[in-house]
Amino acid sequence: MSKAKILVVDDDPVCTGVLLSLLGEDYEVISANSGSSAISLLDSFSPQLIFLDITMPDVNGYHVLKHLKDEQESTLPVVVISSLTEDSDKDFAKKLGADDYVSKPIMPDAIYKIVAKYLG
Repeated sequence: MSKAKILVVDDDPVCTGVLLSLLGEDYEVISANSGSSAISLLDSFSPQLIFLDITMPDVNGYHVLKHLKDEQESTLPVVVISSLTEDSDKDFAKKLGADDYVSKPIMPDAIYKIVAKYLG
């Protein structure tokens, strides 16, 4: 049985490393360190779940989220993981189509619950 695919989009190698260590054994996890590389990856890698940071150089997470919801299947769950903790940031991400919002620092239990919610 093939593993479910998860795309992690974050320019912080620590965050990416934490998610890979938490999920890499049970899922096929691929990371992109910028918004533009994430958009490019979608042509060859079809994830069932995306973890997306907002604050990145070049193309930020809001632009990636808008692209995903405009161009891709809208049922693809996108979970924002961000150090932006204001309600206005969360509301804007949800308005653009984010399915969930997790604040950094990453807490393993929160990640496991999110993955269970979207991937069973």
